[in-house]
Amino acid sequence: MADAPASYPPPPPPNAPPPMFGADAAPSPPVYLPPPPPGYAGPTAPDYAQPYEKPQAPMEVSAPIGFLGGLGYLSYQFGGPAIVSILAGLACIALPFAANRYFIVLPITGILSGARAIQGGRAIGGIVGITVSVLGGVISLIASGILGG
Repeated sequence: MADAPASYPPPPPPNAPPPMFGADAAPSPPVYLPPPPPGYAGPTAPDYAQPYEKPQAPMEVSAPIGFLGGLGYLSYQFGGPAIVSILAGLACIALPFAANRYFIVLPITGILSGARAIQGGRAIGGIVGITVSVLGGVISLIASGILGG
């Protein structure tokens, strides 16, 4: 059995000289360009804006930090869908005691809104909202008598 498969060509003989570079190519004839007319300055460069000179729109600030510093960032974290999630969690804690009913939609709404807040870049408020909604769901199940007695 041979080591090399049959699909490979045989190696060249050891005494063959390497091929000459450009030996078969014929030299190209010189190109004659007429001289430019008097007073011709050549083409001008187009007035394209360079990529680094291109005016760009200001970047959108995802979490604005104003003169209040960290307080502005925290107020951003607890806004939008995060506050909806927190309020739904607080409502599902308080409403079973006030209305003597269990609202099953409130904890689900709070959890979904907390997930939307996390996806929208408000992770702190979303995690707080999901936690309050889960606790509110458990507390409202206990208060309505469905869970634990």
